Amino acid sequence: MNVDISGKVIVVTGSSRGIGSELIRSFSAEKAKVVINYYNSEVQARELYDEILALNTDCLMIKANVTNPSEVSFLYHETIKAFGRVDVLINNAGICDDNLIQIMSIDQWKKVLDVNLTGAFLCSREFSKIMIKQNYGKIINIASMKGQDGCAGQVNYSASKAGLIGLTKTLAKELGQYNITVNAICPGFIVTDLNRHDESKKDIAKKKSVLRTMSSLQDLLGFIIYTSSDLFSGVSGRVFNLDSRIT
Repeated sequence: MNVDISGKVIVVTGSSRGIGSELIRSFSAEKAKVVINYYNSEVQARELYDEILALNTDCLMIKANVTNPSEVSFLYHETIKAFGRVDVLINNAGICDDNLIQIMSIDQWKKVLDVNLTGAFLCSREFSKIMIKQNYGKIINIASMKGQDGCAGQVNYSASKAGLIGLTKTLAKELGQYNITVNAICPGFIVTDLNRHDESKKDIAKKKSVLRTMSSLQDLLGFIIYTSSDLFSGVSGRVFNLDSRIT
């Protein structure tokens, strides 16, 4: 079985670093046409863009704040101008700003909800336009186990990821008639810029895992490449938990 995504136009939001940048690298290696989206991390985005261009010239780098409708529109139109279509949108942009509820500010709450949930809504609304015209497309939302289980000290993050799961299920029902699939992926514990120095979370993840080695980055990348391909069809509105935890 050959998983072929060559030539597919894939937009990854928040892809200047972390899981997003690794997705861009993996898609590029598979000869997909990729769009790097960033907002604050211009240096990292430029480094990634230069790295990808050395191997794959079908690459764009576009600055856009996913919480701003006009900037999301700019991201969309620049992508269409360059490639003429969009096959896969991956709503990956996400942030944390942790605190216990009694001391969490309204700004902390809104900021995380805006990026993690409103950003996915705006991008899905915009990019589904071309997918409807194409009568084809895939939207993949990077959610979290915390959106299912909750996490003390992360009420904003957990709520945003729970909302993303709800968004996934609803969009699948709305867009299915246009041959557009919408699914969510909840990775297991993967070291990223958001959790790199949090040893307590690593320890908790290890204790819950039934395997000696927990869900790896390569597992996640391989699964997303597969779900982005034409081999993965007829499945929509699903939430995939990529871990080996004991509940």
